[in-house]
Amino acid sequence: KYGTVPSGRENAGKKARWVSEKKLSGYHIHPAFVKNGYVMDCFYIGAYEAYNAGSSKAGSAASQTPWVSIGGFENAKTYCTNRGDGWHLQNIYEVAAVNILMMIELETPNVQTAIAAGNVSSSAAVTTGSTAAVWRDLHEWGGNVWEHVDGLTTDANGIYQIFSNQGDGSYVSTGVTNPGSGWITEMSEAKGTNFDLTDVFLPSATDGTEGNGTYGDYHWTGKSTVLYRGGTWANGSNDGAFAFYVHTGA
Repeated sequence: KYGTVPSGRENAGKKARWVSEKKLSGYHIHPAFVKNGYVMDCFYIGAYEAYNAGSSKAGSAASQTPWVSIGGFENAKTYCTNRGDGWHLQNIYEVAAVNILMMIELETPNVQTAIAAGNVSSSAAVTTGSTAAVWRDLHEWGGNVWEHVDGLTTDANGIYQIFSNQGDGSYVSTGVTNPGSGWITEMSEAKGTNFDLTDVFLPSATDGTEGNGTYGDYHWTGKSTVLYRGGTWANGSNDGAFAFYVHTGA
C-alpha cells in the first residue's frame, strides 16, 4: 500500500509504504509477484552480482569476479535466461519490491548510511560478497558494478516505458518524462492502464545539490536508453539502492 500517513500518527502527512502478509482493504499485490495475470507466491533473486559461469551463463556465488564487460543489455538478458526455465534478468518490479522491503526495515532509503557503502571509491570492482554492504544476505545491492535491469526504457523523447503490471512482458508508455541528472528528490506517482508508478521508483525530479536529495542516491538521465542500477566502484555517494542510470542505449 502507498499513501499518506493519516493525522494523529507518527510521521503524519508524509508519504509512506505499508506491507501486509494477508489481504487487507486498500492493499494490492505488488507486480513483482504477478506473471501473465496470475499471482505467484514468491520470486527468487541472486544473492550476489552476476559472474561469468561459463557456457554463456550468468552465475551467482561468493568470491567471484563480477561480469563487468558483458557486451550490452541483450547479452545480459540472454546470459540470465541461459541458466534454464524461469531464469531471467532482474526486472524493474523485482528490484522495486526488494527496495520497498529494504527501505521499510532500515527506516531510510539511504542504504549506504544504514548498512555500508560497499565498494564505491576505488579503481576497480572487487569480488562478490567481499564488502560489508549486506542486507538479508543480499550483497552489494549498491556500488561495485552497474547492474542491468529489464522492463524499463526511455524513448526518443525521454519518456519512461515500463513493463505492464500484468506480467506479460509488454511495455506501456507512462507519459512521464525522465528528469535531468541530479540527486533524486521525487519519485513519480503517475498511474494509467496497466501501470502504477507508486509500485516502483522512477525519478521525476532531481536537484544538483546532494544535500537537497531525499533518497541519498543519484539519477543519470538520457533518451532512448535502458536501465542500469546501483552504481559502480568509483561513484562514491552517488551510488546506492536507488541509484538510477538511464543514460545510454543497449
